[in-house]
Amino acid sequence: MREGSRRRLVGLLAAAWLVASASALAAGVGDGDGYGLIPDMTRLRDQVHEPFFAFFFIMTDRDSLGTWTPADLLAFADAWGQPSVFPLATCLESLAREAVPAGEVERRRGVDCARRWVIRLQPPRLDLPMPYSILGYRPGTLSFDGPLVLREWRLGERELNLTVDDQDYEFTISGMTIFQLAAGWIILDVDAWLDSLLGKNLDDAATEGFIVGRVGADVVGVGNSFGRTGRRIFGELDFRTGKVENNGRPLSLAMSRYGRTWTRPPDFDHRVLWDAFQR
Repeated sequence: MREGSRRRLVGLLAAAWLVASASALAAGVGDGDGYGLIPDMTRLRDQVHEPFFAFFFIMTDRDSLGTWTPADLLAFADAWGQPSVFPLATCLESLAREAVPAGEVERRRGVDCARRWVIRLQPPRLDLPMPYSILGYRPGTLSFDGPLVLREWRLGERELNLTVDDQDYEFTISGMTIFQLAAGWIILDVDAWLDSLLGKNLDDAATEGFIVGRVGADVVGVGNSFGRTGRRIFGELDFRTGKVENNGRPLSLAMSRYGRTWTRPPDFDHRVLWDAFQR
């Protein structure tokens, strides 16, 4: 079988598997087969409207390896019943989830990083309008430089503790996964007028990575970033509404702080990426 035909077949099988899984889960069959990131297919569909994210989470939860084309992702979106906010047909070349070769496996805090995602874009460097709302605005441009390589740190269940204003919080995160941006960049370039209006509430931000986990029946996603001066920034994406809550609730703060160990490498220097972005 030719490679192109094989990839199309994989996409169609994934779409068919999704529909079958959703039906089985609705009937109470098949729960607990994954890693713990997603509650079940029915609840995931209710919560995560963006099919690109849903596909990411399902493949992560099932520990599925493969390479997918835009046609595969569009077939999945059709099965999911929601269009993507990202221009997959015109800007995505391929999406892959790979096993990291044995000699390249990194270990941090007792955890091996044995999986990675590779996102190839066309063209490799592109700018897109920000698809999500922050503080009621769609604040500028998302700049990408590919290929994007995301290290996938699978942490499993974690207990997080946080104290804010003398109040103690405890959270249990299931299927906690860190997607560390190890190559390429994703940068939010805020419109100048909005930057002046909102000041530090909305700064240019370069992505370090994403922290995702399940809290009860809810899938929660937090992005860690840094500003031009290295200032730490985080935001929680509400998967239902498409709104980003900047520096938000205690849960997202706890996830951001805990995940920073994996999203920010030991030799981190904020100037390197920003200098490359300005070229």
